[in-house]
Amino acid sequence: MKLLSRTIINYFWLTISVLLVSGFLLYGFLYLQIFEEIKEQLQLQESMVAKEISQGRKVNFPLVKTEAVPIDRLMVNPVFKDTLIYDNIQKKEEGYYILRQPRLINGQVYMIEVMTTHIGWSGYSRAILYIFIFIAMMLTVVGSGMNYLQNRKMWNPMKINLKRLKNYSVSSGQKLEMESSGIDEFKELNGVILELADRAKSEYSTLKEFTENASHEIQTPLTIIQSRLERISQFDHSPEMAGYISDVKQAINRLSKVNKGLLLLAKLENKVFPDETFLDLAELLKKQLGQVDDLIHHKEISLNIDIEPKELMVSASLMEILISNLISNLIAHSPKGATAKITLQKHKLSFENSGNKLPFEESKLFKRFGKNSPGKTGNGLGLPIVQQICWLYGWQISYSYAAGYHIFEINY
Repeated sequence: MKLLSRTIINYFWLTISVLLVSGFLLYGFLYLQIFEEIKEQLQLQESMVAKEISQGRKVNFPLVKTEAVPIDRLMVNPVFKDTLIYDNIQKKEEGYYILRQPRLINGQVYMIEVMTTHIGWSGYSRAILYIFIFIAMMLTVVGSGMNYLQNRKMWNPMKINLKRLKNYSVSSGQKLEMESSGIDEFKELNGVILELADRAKSEYSTLKEFTENASHEIQTPLTIIQSRLERISQFDHSPEMAGYISDVKQAINRLSKVNKGLLLLAKLENKVFPDETFLDLAELLKKQLGQVDDLIHHKEISLNIDIEPKELMVSASLMEILISNLISNLIAHSPKGATAKITLQKHKLSFENSGNKLPFEESKLFKRFGKNSPGKTGNGLGLPIVQQICWLYGWQISYSYAAGYHIFEINY
């Protein structure tokens, strides 16, 4: 959930909670105030009636009753209560408050009863509820709307900066620019992000330069060593010496491939392949298979090919490396006389070959130098490079072993 939505929801529930508590408090306060006011009014009426009786006047007030009672009724406590009286005009019962109190007037005890009508607490409750609903709607709609607009304006620079950060790359020549904000915390955050971006760009440039220099410096002596070994191998040697020279040549060749593979992985991780174009993947796949046709026949691999037309916006060099590595992996790990299948569909590219289960854990399959496969002379970087290329374009690569077949599947 977005922060702005969470803020509005929190504001909504806080408003409702405050209004509920306020409504109950308002109801209780009004109840006490009205109760005391009615009681005071009835006591005033009772006092006026008593005064009229003491002056010998006949009492003929509406909603007033007077009755002479025995002297022992003087000890009765005053009674204040509410009751219902039928209204002949409205044809329904109405609520009344009654005060019944004995008074000793001129040596005679009188029971004076006065009453007044009231709208009833149900009426008070409805009035409070209507007011509460109106205030709640106004606060919720108007308050939430105002809160949303203000927060959206306040957070808009942050949304712009997030979008810029998503599109920013240390490998690009563009400088990161942050949208200014009037909020102190956002200003501080912008400063920290810009500082981190500059530091990352500087470290990237240093690492890139080091990688390129190291690769170049390593490749040069390797080339010299290879040429010298080729020259030495042309002389007459004993079988033992010839074996040593062959082992050294293989080691140098493997080291050269590892050096190139690590350099390629560094470039992939830093996404420095901007030369993208529409590539006919079916044509490239057929071309790569044509180059290894002799190897396939030599190992007597029965290869089934199911290729559909497919174009992708990719780097041609990277796709050549990806397909070449997967084909090489298929040939290298297929026993003699194995069956294999290569499928190219609209959203999927898969390589299948028969063979025994992996002699190591599947989790090590895409790790650099993480496999321990006896008898194999690969440099341990082929599949990690394939995985890195897939990650570069947001594709999903997976491996599975089913019914005696190794299956590599790329979904793009």
